[in-house]
Amino acid sequence: MSDQAASPDRAARIAESVKAVVIAAGTQSWLASLAIHLGLMVVLALVLGTIQVARVIHNAAQFEAVEEATLAVTSIEPIVLIEPIYEPTIIILDSLAAEPPATDPLSTSLSESLEAIGQPGGSGLPDAPLGSLDIPANGIGPLIRSALSTGPGSGAPASGIASPYSPRKGGPKVGATEPSEQAVAAALNWLARHQNSDGSWSLNHTPRCKSGFCSGPGQAQSDAAATALGLLPLLAAGQTHQSEGPYKKTVSGGINWLLKNQKPSGDLSAGAHQMYAHGLATIALCEAYGMTQDSRVGPAAQAAIRFIESGQNGQGSWRYIHGSDDSDTSVFGWQVMALKSGQMAGLKVNPASLDGSQRYLKLCASGKYGSEFSYSPGGRATSTMTSVGLLTSQYLGARRSDPVVLGGIEYLTKHPPQLNDRNTYYWYYATQAMHNVPGPEWDAWNRQMRRILTDTQERSGCSAGSWDPAKPFDDPWGSQGGRLMVTSLSCLTLEVYYRYLPLYTLDQ
Repeated sequence: MSDQAASPDRAARIAESVKAVVIAAGTQSWLASLAIHLGLMVVLALVLGTIQVARVIHNAAQFEAVEEATLAVTSIEPIVLIEPIYEPTIIILDSLAAEPPATDPLSTSLSESLEAIGQPGGSGLPDAPLGSLDIPANGIGPLIRSALSTGPGSGAPASGIASPYSPRKGGPKVGATEPSEQAVAAALNWLARHQNSDGSWSLNHTPRCKSGFCSGPGQAQSDAAATALGLLPLLAAGQTHQSEGPYKKTVSGGINWLLKNQKPSGDLSAGAHQMYAHGLATIALCEAYGMTQDSRVGPAAQAAIRFIESGQNGQGSWRYIHGSDDSDTSVFGWQVMALKSGQMAGLKVNPASLDGSQRYLKLCASGKYGSEFSYSPGGRATSTMTSVGLLTSQYLGARRSDPVVLGGIEYLTKHPPQLNDRNTYYWYYATQAMHNVPGPEWDAWNRQMRRILTDTQERSGCSAGSWDPAKPFDDPWGSQGGRLMVTSLSCLTLEVYYRYLPLYTLDQ
């Protein structure tokens, strides 16, 4: 029924109501008169108003109904993994032409190496300024040795020297296989699914489990360290906050969280596990800047480098707290790798910090060739700290023929990756050190390391793509870093082929 048709009925009902009021009024004539006039006015207003409203509605422009807009939420579903089919590996061709290693790899070059020790540049870098670093050219092959100092204003690569991060953008993946690349893709998927809503990650990843429950939360509480561990595998795969890859928003969220939580001093730790977290976060920002040259990230990364330099102690090292007089090789390793990452990204690195780092390594070195390293000066050498000491020695300028490199490679070769002696932290550092020295030793290490990681990756449910810190064997660092740390370091180990180019070639 239309509004016009309904209005007389309403008017009649009102009139009846007015009549009732009049009857109830009785002898009050003035009240009856008031009620009658008031009723007539109300009826007139209703009738005329209804006609006017109907006219306005009839003459109004007609619009289609607009549905309420819904916000599209990006959902990352767990990746479906199949059992790996092991095909012939990609062989490093240089290795096939190499002579089998001598029983004592030091025997042929020891005298040459000993003569080189003490020359300018430290650790046998002839004619190179203190603190210089090898900067690789684009592609697999001989490296271009940088003649640049690492002091103020010297970090940018020279003309003709490609960015060390360029291989991440589709370069050759020598040493990888289809199963290892599938494992990397699955790990990135797991990391992205367990990112916090504010862009950070947490070592206790379990609140982010949506389609199940992943065991192994980390006991340590450091969102800054966890965020770096979440970002680094993505960056190693060439994903940035400026690229058009599938994880652009994921990386952007992590980078923005680090920038937001950085203190004016440059400290990125967000208050927990200070130098561990800061070192890791600095590496992440330096790599992001090196890959994008983002003007927002560069100053933050530079401030983070300065914070590391200002916290170095008299021994040339660092420990848990900024400026601590104590030292340990574990914290030391992350700071040196951060300085190295900053240098490769074109940031300013004070050569005095790198020189101090070389002095610290000598305090922790032991063994016949000074190629085994301890957790602290005067301590007992361990395989994990030897891997840290060897890799940082390589990046602080040691040549392939130096005793520390030859002896270190021999030591690691005698301590290959074993599943029943699981140590993700050791594998991460040792794989990088071995990768820097192409040859039969690296090929043997790579095959074994790659197979262990691809075989032990989780394949179903919410945990698909991750590595369990407690199965099939306990990881010594798993209780603190949890599934997130173990997954991040395992993924980075499988990305070593294109994260950085090897420092040495067979003819060096």
